[in-house]
Amino acid sequence: MVSLTCKRGYTMVDMAVVLLLIGAAMGTSGPLSRRVIAMYQLNTAAQTLAADLSQAKIRAIQSNALATVVRESNRDYRVEGYPRRLPGMVRFDVASTDSVVYNGLGAMGDGASHRFVLVNLFGESREIVVYAAGGHEVRKL
Repeated sequence: MVSLTCKRGYTMVDMAVVLLLIGAAMGTSGPLSRRVIAMYQLNTAAQTLAADLSQAKIRAIQSNALATVVRESNRDYRVEGYPRRLPGMVRFDVASTDSVVYNGLGAMGDGASHRFVLVNLFGESREIVVYAAGGHEVRKL
């Protein structure tokens, strides 16, 4: 008598289908994750620049002297002589101001409002508006 036994396991076709599905999922999530990283870097850069502006204002008040934040290039800026660099996928837009100067009262030295615009590789942007009285806000454009 011949006995029929079932062998358990996966066939090559089963494995090929699973690998195909995994490959398709990875292929579509790659560009998405790059966009998420760019958005994270943009938000982080905006928060860091806003914090640097606050620190410069505090230094100006504490020392009763001028304190500056200067944009040096499309990726670099300087806060009170200390260099800063924006994350890899973020840059300053051409509409950004060149410098902000706080006086000893924490207000803008020239009495005007200024704005820094940060943009990532996907065209998403954040605007940091520095008001004449010295306050600032971060806005999504």
